[in-house]
Amino acid sequence: MSRPVLHKPEDRVLLCLQFYSGDKKQAMELARFIADLQPGRCENADFLFISRFDCDHDMAVVKEVSKKFRVFHYVSKRRGTGWPIGPNELWFGTLEWVFHMMQAKKIPQYKMAFTFESDCVPLSPNWVSECSRAWDRECAKHETFVFGALLQYPGWHINGNAMFSGNPAFLHWLVKQVGGVRPSGGWDYLLYPDFKRWGARDFPQLKSYWNCKHMPESACELELAKGTLFLHGVKDRSLLNFARKKFLG
Repeated sequence: MSRPVLHKPEDRVLLCLQFYSGDKKQAMELARFIADLQPGRCENADFLFISRFDCDHDMAVVKEVSKKFRVFHYVSKRRGTGWPIGPNELWFGTLEWVFHMMQAKKIPQYKMAFTFESDCVPLSPNWVSECSRAWDRECAKHETFVFGALLQYPGWHINGNAMFSGNPAFLHWLVKQVGGVRPSGGWDYLLYPDFKRWGARDFPQLKSYWNCKHMPESACELELAKGTLFLHGVKDRSLLNFARKKFLG
């Protein structure tokens, strides 16, 4: 496994929203919420819409989000469908885009990419800046290439709705040396031993609840009280509706 080379990334992050036709509607609702939550033009993050090969983009939402973020949109070339191949291939398609575009200097040298899916909700109006600062603090303590919710089931791993380093050596390793995983499980679980060797860290303020069908308001309030910044796994609109009402009225 190659080791990282020193580089000086920009103090910017790339928010990567991944979706396919089955969750596109919810993903667009999430994208709108993220844009509405942003008080003005975002100066420390850009936004990537990345769809599966067989799913187009909602250009009205892209246009809306572009009022708050510099926006990119891309249809993945990888053709996997079904679980786990579909999500696995879409995530690798995302990191391929980031790697090749950074290599070509067509996008900034992001310090990290935050990959996430439609069943996620930010739980702070300042979540982008707070996540960015948390990444910086973690990197100042020790080498960090993966930063997210550490889960025990089905074995220890960082859930894939997480932050991944923009380090060129790390991305080269992922894209050129790994390039994919066997269809026996999710990429985040299968790659965790490698991520751990690079430097994978738990971020307690990023939560992941597996296949949560619904989150009652009392549980939503409890997450705010705990200081949760970003939560993954709620399959219906309960948490998104709660956050929209809480922060936007």
